[in-house]
Amino acid sequence: MKEDIYGLTFLVADLVMIVCGYWAGWRFLKHHRNYLLGIEWCIVATSGTNFLVWALRFADDPEGGEASGQYAFAFFLDAFSRSIGITLLLVVGLMAVTHRYKASLAVELGIFALAIGSGLFLAQPKYRAHVDANGEFVLHQGPATFYLVVNLVTLAFLLYFVKRLWDIGATRVAVATLAVSLAATAIALTYDFFPLPDSVDPLEDRALFYTFALTVWGLQMLTYLFAYRALDDHNKASGIAPADDHRKAVRA
Repeated sequence: MKEDIYGLTFLVADLVMIVCGYWAGWRFLKHHRNYLLGIEWCIVATSGTNFLVWALRFADDPEGGEASGQYAFAFFLDAFSRSIGITLLLVVGLMAVTHRYKASLAVELGIFALAIGSGLFLAQPKYRAHVDANGEFVLHQGPATFYLVVNLVTLAFLLYFVKRLWDIGATRVAVATLAVSLAATAIALTYDFFPLPDSVDPLEDRALFYTFALTVWGLQMLTYLFAYRALDDHNKASGIAPADDHRKAVRA
């Protein structure tokens, strides 16, 4: 019974993240011409879709699932976003409204190339196992430390982003942005360094943890869209940026 409940909550959380990712990603692409954030949001949603299909395909065959190419692809997409996507790429994307900075095509391609390289390196088979043959949790210190450091550096920028929102009077979205950013950092810590104990999350596939994580990531993408829009609207209303700033933002 508990396994069924955990499985259902995981599926719902994953669907929430998928919808939030694709919808917010489309809004970034169509209404803000922010290709860094729009494409990354769609990548995260695609990762969630791949994860969902994989979980349904191999629900009764975990070992077969881990041997599949779909499992390797899931790890690549996860490493892509955790290393560069929701860190460097996020910061550069948000700088369009904090600093009116629009990266050149070369910079955008360079960031995605770096993310692909990081994803391929960090998704190597030797980094994929969460538990060993005895069922003990495995900590890959190098990748885990890297993920944590880039997350904390990104959090520092997001705190500045929250202050900018607060200063323009967008207090609700500022509080929401702060909440999801801190929750995402807590997920990052729990992901590698402090896994939920078996008494809390007893299933080997960490279903309860992924339910929390997927929900937070979905709300994170949605909240950052609203926060971006609030600062973008303020910039245009105050004359800091022209109404068609998404087409005329400075390219460097």
